[in-house]
Amino acid sequence: MTAEVTARVLGASGYTGAETLRWLFGHPRVRVVGATANKHAGKRLDTLWPQFAGATDLVLGTEAPPADVTFLCLPHGEASKLAPTLTGTVIDLSGDHRLPEPAHSAAYGFPRQTDPWIYGLPELGHARMRGATRVANPGCFATALALALLPMQGALPSVVSAVGLTGSTGSGATPTATTHHPARAENLRPYKVLEHQHVPEVVAACGGGFTLDFVPMSAPLRRGILVTVPLPALAGGGATFERYRAFYEGNPLVRVLSAPPDLHGVLGSARADLGVVEKDGRAVVFCAIDNLCRGAGSQAVANLNLVMGWPVDLGLRTLPPVP
Repeated sequence: MTAEVTARVLGASGYTGAETLRWLFGHPRVRVVGATANKHAGKRLDTLWPQFAGATDLVLGTEAPPADVTFLCLPHGEASKLAPTLTGTVIDLSGDHRLPEPAHSAAYGFPRQTDPWIYGLPELGHARMRGATRVANPGCFATALALALLPMQGALPSVVSAVGLTGSTGSGATPTATTHHPARAENLRPYKVLEHQHVPEVVAACGGGFTLDFVPMSAPLRRGILVTVPLPALAGGGATFERYRAFYEGNPLVRVLSAPPDLHGVLGSARADLGVVEKDGRAVVFCAIDNLCRGAGSQAVANLNLVMGWPVDLGLRTLPPVP
């Protein structure tokens, strides 16, 4: 088992890059050796992100020193250009390597590299990740939806409907007409209805054989995702809940509840909270995650743990803050 690795983050000016760094600085077996942010090159990290004051004297650059592990926190389309030039382990937090062709081109509008990348959802199996050198970190909505559906493989209806609400940080640090705070505050707005790019990830991760009708909604939140998925209940009182409980038993990054979860229970943490409510042959499954943690930075670090053969939650046991 490797005692320590060096790591660098390419794209530290964005939310996912900064969040990934937050988890890496708290990891007992990782030493951060560099980070990039082209527009902010020459600045100290704690000048750009005051949250890191006292934790590091790291200066951002246009390039970063070589490292055992590279985290790509770049915009879609940029990560795939850089990835072929990198050595060592690469964990890509963009969507550039999550889907095979032609699904990738259909979802993102450009072709992807054909290198073999492993889809890094830990719940698909820890052993498959050991020693991997190319890991595609799942999307945030994809993570929440897949976690809500995985235990029901083989029992899903032919069409699954879901609604998901997400915070504004999921749209990145650069404001747009629909993500700017005045447009988002005190407002709910559906978008990419039935055509969100994360849907093919979810269907593939859950074994296929069904159609996912997904309605994403922008919510007046900074962080957090809550998805709601109505499903037929399994026969027998409480059988659906028991199936979820058994599926995730022993998983330190998932908690299964018999009531709807609350975003405050997961924000700032690496955990997903699942809620299963059953009545009269019907079930509703909920999944709550922090889109920047379980949906991005902390999940990338969990994937690093699995690549190195460490416990999946090493360095990820921070509890959510009390509101």
